[in-house]
Amino acid sequence: MIIDIYCHHISESVGKMMEKAKYYGENKEFPYPPQNANPETRLRLMEKYGIDMQAICQTTPVLLGLSDEDATEVCRLSNQDNYALCRAYPDKFVNICIFHLSDMKGTMDELKRCINELDCRGVTISSSQNGRGLDDPEFYPFYEQVVKHDLPILIHGTHWDCSPLMDMDHSWRFLHVFGWDYDGTQALWRLIFGGVLDRFPTMKIVTHHLGNYFPFFQRRIEQNFNKFLKDKLPRHISEYWGNIYGDTAVDGTPGAFLCGYAFFGGERMLYGSDYPFGAQDGEDFIRENLAGVKSMPIPQEEKAKILGGNSRRLLKLG
Repeated sequence: MIIDIYCHHISESVGKMMEKAKYYGENKEFPYPPQNANPETRLRLMEKYGIDMQAICQTTPVLLGLSDEDATEVCRLSNQDNYALCRAYPDKFVNICIFHLSDMKGTMDELKRCINELDCRGVTISSSQNGRGLDDPEFYPFYEQVVKHDLPILIHGTHWDCSPLMDMDHSWRFLHVFGWDYDGTQALWRLIFGGVLDRFPTMKIVTHHLGNYFPFFQRRIEQNFNKFLKDKLPRHISEYWGNIYGDTAVDGTPGAFLCGYAFFGGERMLYGSDYPFGAQDGEDFIRENLAGVKSMPIPQEEKAKILGGNSRRLLKLG
């Protein structure tokens, strides 16, 4: 069974909201194929590449430039439109719900609705919340409910205020290419050192783009911890790796798959495409990330876990 753990769905109603957003939509920095909202388009691509199920979520940078009220409304629309698609095709789609933590009242109301009414199997949040880190204690009530219901947290990188040397307008898209993963890395760092994983030790975190910088710098991280940071955590930093999963949405970069596998192993690596973004209306990312996993020189049983077994277990698909 092949499950796409990180597959975005921008519905028609959310597309209309993008008229207010800063970056997404036609003639903006992040165009996307509107036909991604057509179930037949998705099902055709799934059949073509042997994808059995998509875990459909929203990409968090769609919230950029929106007020808290509008951002929460995009989350609400995304979650209910995802659920409608899941109900129509229960064997093909599973609902991953998005939340805007900067609006905690709206988030907690929406989380209750998603758990009780929308068959929520996981949650998506931005790596930073309008400049606030994910270790902010105000977010603890959200984490408490997520952990109580054993829902994985999918963290998506986003923009932040930074030097012009790294921004979109003056640095040839540096922020998009490298910055989102930088922000995803700091989010994970703060969840560890900010005490969130000690407070919620069963929390499951799915990092986008195969762990951000963590797999590549694993030994550098551990060496710095051993020399400078041992008194900052109650356990060795490597003991937190078990809370962390990584999707394969690295745009098909061959060497990245084995780097990620060295960090996550066969138990915590998950096939993800990042559809509908990428060339050929998103088909390129489906094909190339799938091919990357299949080409790995590892046992077939390990590939089976990465392609679907791990996601099936994480999302409780039976």
